[in-house]
Amino acid sequence: MKFRWPKVDFWSFLTDRRGSITPAFAVMMLPLTMVAGFSIDLARAHEGRAKLQDAVDAAALALAHQPATATLDTLQQAAQLWINADLHDSDVVKPVSVSITPSKGQLLLAAHTTEPALVSGLAGMSEFHLAANSTVKWGLNHVEAALVLDNTGSMAGTKISTLTSAAQTLVTTLLAQAGSDVNAVKIAVVPFSMTVNVFGQTTIGAGYTPPAGVTGVQPSAYGSDVFTTANTNRFTLMKNMSQKWGGCVESRPYPYDTQDTAPSAATPASMFVPFFAPDEPDTPTNTGFLNNYVADGVSGTPTWQQRQGNVAKYTGTVRSGSNSNGYTYGPNAGCSLAQMVRLTNNASTLSTVLTKMTAIGDTNLAVGLQWGWLALSPTAPFSDGVAYNTPNTTKIMVFLTDGYNTNTDTNNSDDSYYSSAGYIWQNRWGITSGSAAQRTTAICSHMKTAGITVYTVRIDVSGVSPAVLQACASTPAQFYDVPNVANLPAAFTAIAGQIGKLRLAQ
Repeated sequence: MKFRWPKVDFWSFLTDRRGSITPAFAVMMLPLTMVAGFSIDLARAHEGRAKLQDAVDAAALALAHQPATATLDTLQQAAQLWINADLHDSDVVKPVSVSITPSKGQLLLAAHTTEPALVSGLAGMSEFHLAANSTVKWGLNHVEAALVLDNTGSMAGTKISTLTSAAQTLVTTLLAQAGSDVNAVKIAVVPFSMTVNVFGQTTIGAGYTPPAGVTGVQPSAYGSDVFTTANTNRFTLMKNMSQKWGGCVESRPYPYDTQDTAPSAATPASMFVPFFAPDEPDTPTNTGFLNNYVADGVSGTPTWQQRQGNVAKYTGTVRSGSNSNGYTYGPNAGCSLAQMVRLTNNASTLSTVLTKMTAIGDTNLAVGLQWGWLALSPTAPFSDGVAYNTPNTTKIMVFLTDGYNTNTDTNNSDDSYYSSAGYIWQNRWGITSGSAAQRTTAICSHMKTAGITVYTVRIDVSGVSPAVLQACASTPAQFYDVPNVANLPAAFTAIAGQIGKLRLAQ
């Protein structure tokens, strides 16, 4: 049996007045049309609002790259241009009103416009109100960076020349990141060995006044003095010999050698003492001493310490030339380093100090770290750095070395060369032989607690990486082990890239 569709007379259906649905259908058509039209308009408004939000977010990110010195009018005009350009090919046809409110290092960006209603106008709704907001950190993060660079004797030759070139490229790259904001990046350079040349060569004349924070008399908190006469003023001895001060300083006693505490005469241990390599005993009576530059000037049978510590002998002419380890004879023996440069954005000044770097002396990691920290610190003796936790400012240290703390043993009674820690027998490191890492560990910990981001780089050394340098870096990724110095430029390029990201991430 075949199925047959029933016949339907549609005309009869429409004209049939019995229970007719035509009036009801006609009544329903208008609200159904309005609902459908409203849905279409609402979808258009939702899409327009999303496009407006995207444009506002993009403008906010662009504003974050503007210098913090930009005026509000400049920011307002720039935001308006960016948003208009972003919406040029969109369905948002009405003008967009943009407002910007700065607040605590942030920019609050708000935009408003309307979307015309198409079908919804039948219900008396002529437009939809669209709004979008975004908040962003204002201004690229400023950077204060200290490059603390090993200039010890083991850096001689290819290492020091490669370091000079790589550091110059690093400086150029960082300064270029500043863009139109000339104060966005400032850099200090601290060449170090067993001391740091902080103040540069100075003539010591009558009435000489040391720099603030420096005293010619070693405070008792430093421990044993090399001179047998109490309260000996090192500047006075330099003047008596017509010797200039090389500008280097000794390390402060613990704990001040691991802190950025401002030097104060009220706290003698916090003061800095000028580097003064004493005249070591004459030979051949006392053999093995290297820095013998004036006659001992004592009679009888004095001990080697009495010969070395005799204050009265520091008069007259100082022996010329250099000793067997390359140190110039005199009180500045070992202080032939390039003078450190404080925070600056002057490319020429930074290039000059890098060019002048020379390799000489033993290694005192802590003294380099301390002067790098003091270059970044808001406290004296420089007070160049902005206050810690200043919004939009990151403090960074790049610390490079090819070795470990070293105080070379000698075959004489001093048991070591003179350095910023004096002689090993003076027990300034808390030891009387070997070397110490605890000062390095302590100062690294304190710097990071203060908010300084630390990169450490070890070059031209194979074998197990030193735990002290790995721990000193702020993160494992910020420790660079470079066994071949030829790869140093690549490491510095990577560091420059990371610093650039730090500037953008704030």
